[in-house]
Amino acid sequence: MQITSFSEKLVIDWYPIKDWNNNIIEEKFLRILTFCGQTWTKRIVSGDNMTDEIIDRKDNYNQAITINTKRPAQFVSSTEVN
Repeated sequence: MQITSFSEKLVIDWYPIKDWNNNIIEEKFLRILTFCGQTWTKRIVSGDNMTDEIIDRKDNYNQAITINTKRPAQFVSSTEVN
């Protein structure tokens, strides 16, 4: 999932995550915030947090969903998920 600001300077991507054994970690996503082409933050969020943020940004900040498909899962270490 990806959401983009009206000015297209702010982009937030959400990716499913997986462990080193290729097991998808359910209801956890890697959230990457990019501003003017530079990555500002990366963090693991729950599915509920992702959904709430998407709705908030779409309804209250007029940001557009630019990619509404499932993105490729990204590897994360088990220490980052817990």
